[in-house]
Amino acid sequence: MPYCKNCHSRIDKFNKDRCPICGFERPLDDVSSDTVEITTSVDTSDLNLDYHPRSRKKLFIYFSLLGIFGVPYFYLYRPKLGAFYCLSNLLVITGLSLILIVICSFHIALGIVLSIITMMLINFFIGFSYYKTPNLKDGHGDFLE
Repeated sequence: MPYCKNCHSRIDKFNKDRCPICGFERPLDDVSSDTVEITTSVDTSDLNLDYHPRSRKKLFIYFSLLGIFGVPYFYLYRPKLGAFYCLSNLLVITGLSLILIVICSFHIALGIVLSIITMMLINFFIGFSYYKTPNLKDGHGDFLE
């Protein structure tokens, strides 16, 4: 909406003869209310037009195979969460291995392998839940396809 050139209040174009607020005659003379074409002034040379959104299938595969190391979160542009996830998985594997070795009297190698397989299964189900989550976004705020 244009503004009155006298009192600077908003008025519509139907009141172009007299301002309904201050009574000034012809308040819209010399006032430009045309729309401006701003798309001509935008520089598009720096835009990355080769953008490909992240894939849910790749995310699921990363969770299934490399989830122990936090790779899926690095794929989603969340490096801090990826590093935390990697450390927490290694701590859980270590703790579970110790429990299996000490309490259940498993051989050392068998305890480590069973704990790694357990964490891989857990990561598989986490990846499946991410795969089924609607409107999932990556660290940049873009939706996964």
